[in-house]
Amino acid sequence: MSRAPLLLALALTLTACAHRATPSADARVAVVEANMGELQQCWDDLAGAYPGRAGSMLFSVDLRRNGTVDWVEIDADELGVAKLSACTVRRIKRWRFPEDRKRRSITFGVGFSSPGPR
Repeated sequence: MSRAPLLLALALTLTACAHRATPSADARVAVVEANMGELQQCWDDLAGAYPGRAGSMLFSVDLRRNGTVDWVEIDADELGVAKLSACTVRRIKRWRFPEDRKRRSITFGVGFSSPGPR
């Protein structure tokens, strides 16, 4: 049996100084990449009900100085699956990022796909 959904893409933009990346920017990227499986699991649990459906979601995440997530907003949602939106936001809110001297905002996109009908 094939693995149903496929994580298509990840794009990450970090808000930082225009002149140089902050020392912890790579660490924030690593946290997002390390936790992609959690977002994929949200889709895995739902994808069977949406055969052939594909789309992406764009998230904006505000981080506190201590590395906890303060706020998650879905800026774009091509799938429009409320349960997926709720699951991904709930999971992202539990992520922990490196401490920083100031609050940060990050934006990243995730693509999801379901196999077509058999």
